[in-house]
Amino acid sequence: MEQGCDALKWSPRLPKEKLRRLYLTEAKGIYDNKLIDDVGMSLYMRCRDILTVKMAREEKKVRCPVCDDAQKETLIPRSGGRREIIKCPVCGWKIVWEDYLKTVKRKQLNAGGAVKAFETFMRNYENANSPKEKMLSIDRLLHEFHYSVKEQPDQPTRPVGVNLITGNLKSVIEFLDKLTAGEFCAPELKETKDQWDKNLHGFENINWKSIVDKKRKKKDS
Repeated sequence: MEQGCDALKWSPRLPKEKLRRLYLTEAKGIYDNKLIDDVGMSLYMRCRDILTVKMAREEKKVRCPVCDDAQKETLIPRSGGRREIIKCPVCGWKIVWEDYLKTVKRKQLNAGGAVKAFETFMRNYENANSPKEKMLSIDRLLHEFHYSVKEQPDQPTRPVGVNLITGNLKSVIEFLDKLTAGEFCAPELKETKDQWDKNLHGFENINWKSIVDKKRKKKDS
């Protein structure tokens, strides 16, 4: 049996080229079932992993990866100590909590202020009855934003795409802009692009200095 970190295999972010091919075929009015399912399930598992990490960190419930591979869900409660040993009562898998955290470091697996976006995509994708519906759910997810600034709860703080697509924040934004700059077969994709432009404008105009200053004042008071 795989133990510790070896059993934790987090879903990778999607390569830009695969997404580019998906949108090029859609623009031609073609819904490539195999490609859509490949992209859709990759995003689905990525979202699931992001929510799994959130549950482990915030709700203190660690999903056993060995049981998960066997299609059984075992949630292991933890107390919160960094050196605590997390052990599955069903299969015996175990890991030190600090080591668990190291496996997600720099992997863009933080749910941040986009939990609803990840949950909504998973639900919509599960319920999609056609390749077009799957494509629309993929497109909506890729163009979602985090909303995590308490002082400005309606202000987008960063694109969700950075959690899902390879590259840094700047390259992901540029990629999504070019990706959705052409013609679309489905008019719903144009609506998503319009909302993306609006949110991106809001993101780029955030007064970060003002937000940091407010936090400092609260801390000093």
